[in-house]
Amino acid sequence: MSSPKQHYNILAIAQPSELERRKHLDEMLAALGMHYEIVKTSPPVPQDRWQEVGFDHQKSRALLGRDLSCGEIGCFLSHRAAWQIAAASDRPSLILEGDAELNLNSRNVCEMLSDRNSGWELAMLYYSKCIPSVWHQQRLDSTFRLAKFANRRAYCLAAYMLTPAGARKLAELSKSFYLPADDFVSGGWIRKDLDMFAVVPEAAGLCPVQSEKSNLEDDRQQKKTRKHKKKDNNRLLRRLELYLRELGQRYRPPRKSL
Repeated sequence: MSSPKQHYNILAIAQPSELERRKHLDEMLAALGMHYEIVKTSPPVPQDRWQEVGFDHQKSRALLGRDLSCGEIGCFLSHRAAWQIAAASDRPSLILEGDAELNLNSRNVCEMLSDRNSGWELAMLYYSKCIPSVWHQQRLDSTFRLAKFANRRAYCLAAYMLTPAGARKLAELSKSFYLPADDFVSGGWIRKDLDMFAVVPEAAGLCPVQSEKSNLEDDRQQKKTRKHKKKDNNRLLRRLELYLRELGQRYRPPRKSL
């Protein structure tokens, strides 16, 4: 899981059938000199096992207007398995999905975070739709800093780091769940009392070839019952609206769980 020179664990999530993703992780992490462990993942979970694994479909329907797909539930359980391992450790853990793309900057950020893990509990190296808050920022070095999420929702759990305390909070809260994993962790749906930050700028990315092979988003779209009218973001008034909204979010003090 880790080496004497690596002061954090790496927990990788990839299904046994995802051979290309596993190969990608192995080659990428070996090239970076990073040692990792594959988490025991969950396959898609059929409806007759939902109660057994803790999925609350009534709350899911009430909040989202739909049940999670069987694949989304399996994805959540795979992350939950990683949180349980991370919670039992005495060092931070980097959790990676099979389409994560790391480089030397990623490794350096992980080393900096593991050297100063008292001021954060979750740090997202990659994310989507995150607006960094101007409040509570922490400088890691001349390039990277930790920033709170200013907006209610951000997405993607391809690469994030957890302290043991942060992992324990997620593992305890996730015994019963009704949200996709990314909404549960980085969305503002529920109070988590979690000191969560985004690494700014992003310290990881997605491997395009691997990312295109995921069918989770297809399952999610098929399950959706609420259709939102697509807005034209190129219109002047719409651009002004988005600018003012983002400005307000950046300067509004964030909640701890974001």
